[in-house]
Amino acid sequence: MSPGPLALVHGSPGGQASLFENRGRYHDLLAGRFGRRFLDYRAAWDRASLRQDPGPFPLSLDLAINSGCQLSCLMCPLPSRPAARRYEPMDEGLFLGLMAQARERALPALTLGLASEPLLNPAAARYASLADRAGIMDIRLGTNGQALDGPAIDQILDSGLTRLEISLDAADGATYQGIRQGGSFSRVTGAIDLFLERRAARGLTWPLLRLSFLELPGNRGQLPLFLARWGQAADMVAIQRPIWFPGSRLEKPSPPTGPPPAGPNPGQAVCPQPWQRLGLDHLGLAWPCCSWYGQGLLGLSAASLDVASIWGSDGLSVLRAAHLGGRLPGPCRECALSGAL
Repeated sequence: MSPGPLALVHGSPGGQASLFENRGRYHDLLAGRFGRRFLDYRAAWDRASLRQDPGPFPLSLDLAINSGCQLSCLMCPLPSRPAARRYEPMDEGLFLGLMAQARERALPALTLGLASEPLLNPAAARYASLADRAGIMDIRLGTNGQALDGPAIDQILDSGLTRLEISLDAADGATYQGIRQGGSFSRVTGAIDLFLERRAARGLTWPLLRLSFLELPGNRGQLPLFLARWGQAADMVAIQRPIWFPGSRLEKPSPPTGPPPAGPNPGQAVCPQPWQRLGLDHLGLAWPCCSWYGQGLLGLSAASLDVASIWGSDGLSVLRAAHLGGRLPGPCRECALSGAL
């Protein structure tokens, strides 16, 4: 459904994710803060979305600053992977090395949190500060919000973080508990209210608040209530459809019928992520995207290679060529058939 007065910022070609902003708060505020550099970054992102020249360095790094999560969400494969559920932080030396490369290459964007809950890491806000000092413009942290208490909020407000992204997926406690098992709806909504209150009291613009709603069988019909409660309070709202992963408790979708969504040229896959971003897990292992299906696809590590070498590697070049030719590797094909398209 349409989120009313919110303006569309981005929509994936197959409709899996739509991102809306409230009164120009994302684009206009960041353009006002960073000027031509931000506009050039967004123009480069648009070119990458068309699967054009990926350039010498990714536009965004997605970092798992730790492994693990404290929740058992029904759409997540982590609950079925005991080893991956355990908390283990990214080595600080690895993170600092990545920030040195980010500064040298003028990295535009960074996400703290890849297939894990970043606020389990007590250094999360400090890592956002280090990213800010490295000159990164758009610094995002994606969280379930369960660890977002008063001290954590104050640290985040001081950190230089650009976007705080909280997944909510429900309009009431019973629905939330059915989706995000082990979590508290009142805790996360209270934290959102407290964040907005403290940001306003300090007269701050940053970080912008993005709230996400993943449309699932268990929350069907709640999107209007979610938007009524948060549509004007949040700076950004993401409305998404799930991707099925092995080990999750969602029902695997039936393969789509009819022709696939069109890419920028006939026969091309619609996924632009290998041209836009690079994921690194807490050990430094590289993912060509932010999807669980990308785990292990490259077999390269930032613990032994610099990011530019991974980005220009034969493995990623072959993957991009396969996408351009419509010859998807098995994991990418499974991702497409599991809801990404």
